[in-house]
Order: sequence, then C-alpha cells, then structure tokens
Amino acid sequence: MLGCGAVGSVVARLALKHRVADEVTCFDRNLERARMFLDFEDSHDIPVEEADAINSEMLSSKLSGYDFVVNTLPTFVRINEREKLLNPIVMQASLKAGVPYMDLACYGGRRRTAEQLALSAAFRREHNLAIINAGASPGLTNLLAREAYEDLDKVFSIKVMSLEDQKGPSFLISWSREEMLNVATPVLVYRNRRYAFIEPFSESIECNFPAPEGSVRCYPVSNDESYTIPVYLRTQDFDYYAGGSDIEILRALYRLGVLEEKTLIVRGKRVSLRSLLYQILKEPSSPRSYLSAIEEGELEDAFFAVGVVAIGEISGEKGLSSRSVFFPSQRRVNNLLPGATYITYPTALVVIALLQSLKGRNLHGVFPLEALPGVVRRNILETLEEHKIFVNREFKVEEK
Repeated sequence: MLGCGAVGSVVARLALKHRVADEVTCFDRNLERARMFLDFEDSHDIPVEEADAINSEMLSSKLSGYDFVVNTLPTFVRINEREKLLNPIVMQASLKAGVPYMDLACYGGRRRTAEQLALSAAFRREHNLAIINAGASPGLTNLLAREAYEDLDKVFSIKVMSLEDQKGPSFLISWSREEMLNVATPVLVYRNRRYAFIEPFSESIECNFPAPEGSVRCYPVSNDESYTIPVYLRTQDFDYYAGGSDIEILRALYRLGVLEEKTLIVRGKRVSLRSLLYQILKEPSSPRSYLSAIEEGELEDAFFAVGVVAIGEISGEKGLSSRSVFFPSQRRVNNLLPGATYITYPTALVVIALLQSLKGRNLHGVFPLEALPGVVRRNILETLEEHKIFVNREFKVEEK
C-alpha cells in the first residue's frame, strides 16, 4: 500500500481480513499519521515504512519483490506553488521494479484523457499491468457504464451519477484537501462527440437513486470518469453529475467564491487563495470520528450511491439501460469495519474485488475498469455480491 490514509488503511485491513494477500506493507511519508489510521485490533501487525513518492528511484527499490502495489496517494502534491503529478512517478517506479500497479484516481486537469494512459505502451512492452481509476467512483462506475453500454446496439449518451449524503446536526469532512479544491476546477464533458469544459455547478438535473434516497438534485463537478469512458465506449455524449449534502456544501463554498482561483493582497504580499486554503483546510476526519459521531448523536447516518444510465438503440428501437448501487450506510460500516467510512469502505472493497479477480490473468498494459475483459468484469461483480454489494439493473425498450 502506497499511502496509508483513510482509503489505504482500509484496503490494507480488508486485504488481510479477506485473505487477498499473505502480507501487506504500508508505505507513507508520515509514519505517525499512518499508524493512527491503523490503530485497530485487526491492523496492529501491519508494518509501516517511510517512503517518499517523489523519489522514483528509491521507491522502485522499496517496491521490488512485492506482487502488487496499490497507490492511494493524492494525484498531486504542491511543491513551491506548483502541482507535481504523482501517478506517473509511481507508475515509472512500478515499471522499474517489475510490479503490477493500481491507483484510484487521475489528475486529469486540462487534458482530454487520463495521464496514466500515456504509459500504456511502456507497460505492454515490459509485460506489466496497471489498473487505473479503480475505486467506487471512478472505478465501479466505469465498469457499470460498460455493462449498460453492452446492453445496446448503439449508444447515444452515457450519464454517471453519484450521491454523497450525511444526515444529522454535524458534518464530517470525507475528502482530502486536494479533492475539495479540485471541485472548483472546470468540468470535462463529452457532447456531440467533442470534448468541452464547463463551469462546475453550472447546470442541475434530477437524478434517481435507489431507496431510501430517490430523486436528488445533482450538478456537474470535476470527475475522473470523463477522462477514460469516451475513449473506450463509443457514444455521442457523456456527463457526470453528483448530489447530496456533501456536494451541496461544496456548491455553497464555490458560489461564495471561497474556492476560486484568485490572489489576495495580505500585508502587502500577493497570495494565492487556493494555496492559502490548502494550508488552513482540515485533513479528513479521523478514523474513529465517525464511530463517536454516531454514538454521540452528532451524525444520524451517511450514505453513498452511484448510478449509470445509457440511452441508445436496440433492434431499431429506443433502449435505456441502467445500473445503480447503494452502498452500506455509515451505521452499517461501523459494524462491518470500525474506522472505515461510507466512502472508504466501498472504495476499498472494489480494490479487493479487483485484486481477487486479477489473479491468474495475463494482462499487459494500462486499463481503466471499462476496458477490462468481460470475464474479469463479471468476476468483480460476483466478488462484490459476496460482500453484499448488489447491482440494481433496469432495461427498457420504447417504440419510436
């Protein structure tokens, strides 16, 4: 595990709990913080070693000999006001060490495709494997988009939706500082077979999720799915929308101008507001905070759901194929794996399902989940069902 924070620590614990690995080592730059996330009975024996992802040479020597490296680090770090991308550095280290690689997100930015795809030829040449954007969203959403896509003869549009919702008088931060600031960046969309960037929160639609949430107002926000799905799935349009209380808070901050990319004059010096925010924003809530928040009544519950809708043609008629998943609520997660959250638990479970499904597969290159072979995708869904993560399916045909 590279990065032992909110997600990495949960992946490490689940990998041992479900015997996906005989041994797990966590590498992190901040050992004290990493051990805090592993301060549970089932993870006291997981070794934590210091490593800096910026140093590719040193990192490759540390990775040598392992069967898989899972990168749960942020997609970038700030160095002297500049953003340095981490995925390509870790991927190069994995290539040199000859170890298969997996990450959970891309940086994207002003690109039209995920930065990891630039290393596809290198991974094929070295007969190595990289699985990218491999969490719940992105990740499972990409896989579900492929499943819905294959139900139709021709696809006109694909829409991915996510819901993050907390109930109660208190609010706990579930994102990293990088993710919070990233929500204010331009949103990549694919419309009429062309890429474009639109302003975040500039539109709104009603999205339907499984009970108990139902219809929720959602908005376009920066996402990772846009950087791979139009590359692998032939469609005219692709959009991503997110909603729920977590998103509404970010929307309010954005509308107030708090997340804008601008500079301020502070004591005669020009200071970037984003760099200032990066320094003062809190880290995500501690692993035990969700436990105590529910016990003390500050948080009633929290929910995470994703959905995909593909619209197109089948046998000359209009067809609609959808998939949706409602993950275990925070109350349920507290019982399943204390210290995990309604976001980190399903994200880590997808990683575990992937690791199990990739065993014995001879794959070379760089793959987002929508590009994986059908047999691997089906194995992932079957493994998730064993963990009580079920996919709701709907298919409709309408006469023209």
